[in-house]
Amino acid sequence: MVPFEAEKFEPYMKTVVRPWLQRHVEDGQFPGWDGNLIHFYRAKNPSAKGIIVMLHGFCGFFGKYHEVLYNFYEEGYSVYFLELRGHGLSYRPVSSPSMVDVGDFDEYVEDLKSFLDTIVIPDQTENSELPDYTGLPLFLYAHSMGGCIATLFLEKYPDIFQAAVLSSPMLDINFGSTPRWKVNLTALGTKLLGWNDRYVPGQGDFDGKPYFEESGASCRERYDYSFRLRIAPENQDANTMNGSSCRWARASLRAIRRLRKGISSLTMPLLILQAGKDAYVDNQAENRLRNEVKSALLIRFPEAKHEIFNSEGKTLEKYYKVIFRFLDQYAEA
Repeated sequence: MVPFEAEKFEPYMKTVVRPWLQRHVEDGQFPGWDGNLIHFYRAKNPSAKGIIVMLHGFCGFFGKYHEVLYNFYEEGYSVYFLELRGHGLSYRPVSSPSMVDVGDFDEYVEDLKSFLDTIVIPDQTENSELPDYTGLPLFLYAHSMGGCIATLFLEKYPDIFQAAVLSSPMLDINFGSTPRWKVNLTALGTKLLGWNDRYVPGQGDFDGKPYFEESGASCRERYDYSFRLRIAPENQDANTMNGSSCRWARASLRAIRRLRKGISSLTMPLLILQAGKDAYVDNQAENRLRNEVKSALLIRFPEAKHEIFNSEGKTLEKYYKVIFRFLDQYAEA
């Protein structure tokens, strides 16, 4: 495990994790639901007791989750990381590297289904001599926007994953003091005006500057690590996502309405990890999911900001302890 203490983080990443990534992580592409190429990363553990599929959040990319993936692997799991369309090295529907765009969140859902069907599941069964072998237990780990996608996926395809971890899931958006009617009216206005691949008002291109205080991270060292990967010249703007198109914003509101309708159908074990100081997503929506799904467990981290995995010390120690205690119940002994 990467040390939880902030002062030990960077040296460990430099001397242990980065060399490990070069030795153990492969990347590749597969055709998404519409044939466009989606990028992925995988670390296959030869002694795996289960498989974790990871979905990142809005404007996320692989480098932001190096620590998480490494810790999952070290705890005995094979890990598969999907860079969602519009992010990282995956297909981009618009020309701006800073803009995240999608027509409907079901595109993300079907890309995940394609990922499982063409990469993840075949990886587990191709070398088996048993004709009825279905592979190791499959688990889903999803952060923020990934949590919204994960919930939609689990509602549509309930029999693939054995359990899921939803970290600060975007079951609803925290609009602060802005009333919902005003949000919906603005969304309708952008549609009537034909604003599809224009930025949501108030958002724009990546300016290359760090904004730690406004970010979802509470550990400066962890924030700086991923920020350096965002601006690294060798990544050629692949990680500079910064804002959403009006089309994406409307799609996100539809996705939230849709997932609410299907929540009662969820029966699989769910672990909801809630950040007490979350300024991005609505914690009340997470509470409702916990109350409506009998198989859901909610653990709150009172001092954490939105990116709980970018905390430090006792908060981060508790985060991983809770996750592994949950997953190990359903993993192979």
